[in-house]
Amino acid sequence: MIIYLLICLSLIKFNLAENIYEYKSYKDYKLYEVEGSNDILDSLLQKLKNFVELPYYETRDSKLEVLIAPDINSLFEQIISLYDLKTKVVVEDYSELIRLEKSGYRKNSAFSWTAYYDVDDIYEYLGNVSKEYSNWTQLVVGGESYEGRQIVGLRINTPTEKDEPKKIVFIESGIHAREWITPATTTYFINQLLTSTDPKITAMRNQFEWQIFPTVNPDGYHYSFTWDRMWRKTRSKSTFFCYGADPNRNWDYNWLKNGATSNPCNYQTYGGSEPFSEKETRTLSEYIQDLDNLLAYVAFHADAQMLLVPYSDSVEHIDNYDDLVKIGKTSLEYGYKVNGEKYDGPATAAEILYKASGGSMDWVRHATGTPLVYTYELRGKSFHWPPDRIYEQGDEVTQMMLGLFTEACNLNYC
Repeated sequence: MIIYLLICLSLIKFNLAENIYEYKSYKDYKLYEVEGSNDILDSLLQKLKNFVELPYYETRDSKLEVLIAPDINSLFEQIISLYDLKTKVVVEDYSELIRLEKSGYRKNSAFSWTAYYDVDDIYEYLGNVSKEYSNWTQLVVGGESYEGRQIVGLRINTPTEKDEPKKIVFIESGIHAREWITPATTTYFINQLLTSTDPKITAMRNQFEWQIFPTVNPDGYHYSFTWDRMWRKTRSKSTFFCYGADPNRNWDYNWLKNGATSNPCNYQTYGGSEPFSEKETRTLSEYIQDLDNLLAYVAFHADAQMLLVPYSDSVEHIDNYDDLVKIGKTSLEYGYKVNGEKYDGPATAAEILYKASGGSMDWVRHATGTPLVYTYELRGKSFHWPPDRIYEQGDEVTQMMLGLFTEACNLNYC
């Protein structure tokens, strides 16, 4: 029986490869939650990955979330029954979530935080505000993508009476293409820094030089917006059929050691052919290394709802770990007051999520010694967050940043 199922799955995989150029609507794709021991779930997942392309899967806390195509749904359920595992359907039809996310988008309409936007719209917004606040903002280019797009950010640096340069806060989001809430939240935060009349927020804005990059994987983000909602990687060509690498497994720190694969056709965690094989990570790392006076590096991801500190593949603690935890706890306390949402952490990913090597946060800490380095995993479910509720996470993140730098200054990092 098992052999029959695996043969069927391999045939399905071949058919999927033939239809690679068809639009992925995710019509009738089901999101399952499977409960069981981690060993059994890992075995199940490995069997599935060997024979079919899984657009999304994640194992955590003895639960597996996996997105299953309709043409393999019955086979998947038969395999599950053989393992005698408890399952439930979390999402009946993933295309409905995509429809909801796209419903607020109107080309050529004013940029807002009730819709998700493609990369060109985000860059247009950055360009518009750089002109509107031209005395103290400017566009900056942090690198370039495989397809030739610039990695565009906004530099915010209000005038000061002092001659010495301010300490720099670098914010990165959108490194994983399908995590749409992160560019949306980052642009919301930019808007708060530019327009808020709250004296605490304006004081935070004025104290630092901000360099904020809403989407550091522009090719992948554009592809997820126009072709495949669940796309995570870059768009470089790996083999004849396979594209992209995970840009958060491609940095030159413990590359390919944990949580990554050398298989270029892996849909999620291919680490690239070598460290910095991806033009996006290579050029962005060069830009970061040229920054003087870098105080903080903050990355935004989705959607594990936690706060992470370096190093992601280790339970050993860096020299200022206790300070990072204290500062991070204050940040989460500020955020909790907005919506009453509790985040896990602060801790390393190895302690509360999973081991992962080759990420941007870890490389920045290791290569530059930046004292304050964090990754925020925002809220959501299977990378979905309703567009009309973007402001909830935007307000939350704004307060988290306020708490982060308030406590950092209390501990004399400023």
